[in-house]
Amino acid sequence: MTAMDLNALTRPLPAWHPKAWYYGLARGLLRSVGRLSKGVSIGLAHGFDSGVMLDHVYANRAEGRGFLGRLIDRVYLNAPGWAGIRNRGLLLERTVVQCVEAAADGRQTVRLVDLACGGGQYLLRALARFTPDIAIDATLRDYRPENIDKARANAKRLGVEASFDVADAFSDADLAELGMVDIAIVSGLHEIIDDDSRVERHFGQIARILRPDGTLLLTVQPDHPQAEFIARVLNAHTGKPWAMRLRPVSLTRRWLGAAGFVVDRVAMEPLGIFGVLQATKA
Repeated sequence: MTAMDLNALTRPLPAWHPKAWYYGLARGLLRSVGRLSKGVSIGLAHGFDSGVMLDHVYANRAEGRGFLGRLIDRVYLNAPGWAGIRNRGLLLERTVVQCVEAAADGRQTVRLVDLACGGGQYLLRALARFTPDIAIDATLRDYRPENIDKARANAKRLGVEASFDVADAFSDADLAELGMVDIAIVSGLHEIIDDDSRVERHFGQIARILRPDGTLLLTVQPDHPQAEFIARVLNAHTGKPWAMRLRPVSLTRRWLGAAGFVVDRVAMEPLGIFGVLQATKA
């Protein structure tokens, strides 16, 4: 999706346009009866793209006030985008397990960092699958304290040992504090950043903290069937409309190559909305 497309998604529609009526009605319902749903309430308070929201989506348990609230929440959680997110989480979990096992073959301890973990569900579930004979030094980071609090609670519930830091994934100073790592994970972050230059530059920043032959696991989102509805109706964690930045995988490949990465594999989840890209630092 080009910058022009993003602008078109957020540009106000003429008052006479049928879409303006439709999306206006949808916003009104969301902010009134929709609040009965736990998912909608979380989105309105924290942003529909927030880590707190993703934790609710991963749990996939309809909650709300009364029967109607739970019914609305079930319809909400069954949306194609959220189904794709859950598929992405399972795909990322499996990929993390495979990469840790491969890295452990030649290292005493595998150092792993998730740079924008949200609630950390996919990573913590992956870590819970390992036996003590594989030593893993895992750090989960996020710039929002409430996400770190949730990730810490999820780790306790799953019985997983890890470190947790409030940090900015795009800060050179914060990244430098990590030292060198074997595996870096960036999940769901670039998709909410509309500045292409910032994302492109980020790959170079990540390369600097990865050991030679280190692995980057990155989520990609080349398409979304509800992109316009989401931009017109839902708010992001910034309080602005949630206009998704959809990028072709070929563009991400080009940026990775320029930063010194070799793309090993791109796996898409069954709905074709999200994917997990695995790359090696050359």
